[in-house]
Amino acid sequence: MSSSRSRPWAVLTAGALALALAGCGLDGGDADAGEASGDAQVLRVALADPEASLSVQDYTTSSFTVLDQVFEPLVRYTADGDFAPALAESWEISDDGLTMTFALRPGVTFTDGTPFDADVARADLLRWVEDPDNGFLGLTGVTESIEATDDTTITWRLSQPYHPALNELALTRPVRFTSPAAAEGEPVGTGPYQVESLDEQRIVLVPNDDWWGGTPSPDRLEFAVIPDAAARVAALQADEVDVIGGEYTAPLALEEAAALEATDGVQVLTAESTTNLLLTVNADTGNPALADPAVRRAMDLALDRPGIAEGLFEGRATAATTVFPANVPYGPDPEPAGAADTAAAEELLDQAGWTGEGVRSKDGVPLQLDLVLDPGLLPQATALSQVVADQLGAVGIGVTIDRLDSTAYGTAVSARDFDLRFYATYGAPYDPYSTLTANFRSVQEGHLFASPELDEQIPVALAAADEESRQAAFDAIWTTLAEQTAAVPLVQLPRQWAVRDTVRGFELGATEYDLPLTDVTVTG
Repeated sequence: MSSSRSRPWAVLTAGALALALAGCGLDGGDADAGEASGDAQVLRVALADPEASLSVQDYTTSSFTVLDQVFEPLVRYTADGDFAPALAESWEISDDGLTMTFALRPGVTFTDGTPFDADVARADLLRWVEDPDNGFLGLTGVTESIEATDDTTITWRLSQPYHPALNELALTRPVRFTSPAAAEGEPVGTGPYQVESLDEQRIVLVPNDDWWGGTPSPDRLEFAVIPDAAARVAALQADEVDVIGGEYTAPLALEEAAALEATDGVQVLTAESTTNLLLTVNADTGNPALADPAVRRAMDLALDRPGIAEGLFEGRATAATTVFPANVPYGPDPEPAGAADTAAAEELLDQAGWTGEGVRSKDGVPLQLDLVLDPGLLPQATALSQVVADQLGAVGIGVTIDRLDSTAYGTAVSARDFDLRFYATYGAPYDPYSTLTANFRSVQEGHLFASPELDEQIPVALAAADEESRQAAFDAIWTTLAEQTAAVPLVQLPRQWAVRDTVRGFELGATEYDLPLTDVTVTG
């Protein structure tokens, strides 16, 4: 799935690269006496959210990095945008793109002793392929049949070529495999770890002694639930946890990362992400003004992205001018971000008939928009909302900020009772495919923005049979997203983790949804 515009994940920043020696991650040379004496290796990782269960069969679990230790996919997404064997040792895709054949790894068992074979794999694959809740995954709509042709072979037939198939098979949920002998929702997988205990304060994992990949180094993984961001930082500084960070694990605010860089005994790792933060518009059921392309374009012109990136995000984020960053497969070729052009925004609104002092209006409709946010979803959400409101207000677009708790926010979004909200694209391995199919097609309930052009263009890109036609199809999508101002890009978010220097061999995963911990050691 390479492309002339596809770029691999950025390596660690210069400060973090100095740490990436010997173990391609955090390495401190010889182990100390504690490690050498055979003491138990316990790695303590902070979690932002409690989990009532650990399941890949639904969407109730948000702790992807915990799921990644317990459940495995057929293939894994790699840092260079390719795929590596996991429960499938090898695979072939026919020249016409209609048949995928997977050779399963022999001798694999779930942690309850149930063998993993082609019949089990087929049943589990059909579980999510046939579930209408998974309609945003394109494989659910193009699968004709899945067959177990022998004990270790799966033959998957499609009704049309579907290029992102392997991307979807690398996801954490709902596609990873659960033992058929386990009760529904029970966390029994084939991965390097199994669940010892789970409650609202802590999740404890211990090694799967029969894991096909060998014995993992940590004897115990303890995920401590610490909802408050400042408390997580304090816990790391006090040596109560070893690791914090990650968008879906224990998010680290930018100012906290800066403070930790000055903390003895702590290393901060930063890398470029494949995720853009957007200001999205509800053009369907929000203020009718948002159906006017001139209003959406004026919003885009009115925002000072470089100022937001440098000021609010302290230079750790990059100003974005496209819905997706350039480093997703077949990604756009963004123009450099410039400062806000308030004069152009005002002229555009004037020409479109949105006039008046203060908050503009047209035909009796005021250009007053409701921005909803859950401050817990993004550390900078509250400050960012005020910056956006101020900058849009400068051109006559009024913004009311509605801060909601997570429950009320979810209700407002589900009911589409808002005008504006912040939204981050999914990032690898989902993108650009899943964000497009889930959020920019009219057929998908809860989409961010839709138009007849996007409805036509997105399926063409997903089914394109060769690199040249695929790139051309995605280029057409990027043009439409920009011309219609389907969303207002803000910044490309950074990946940030902080680790105590007693941790050796820690590496960022290829994505924010996985975290390789089997080779990590803890000293001291």
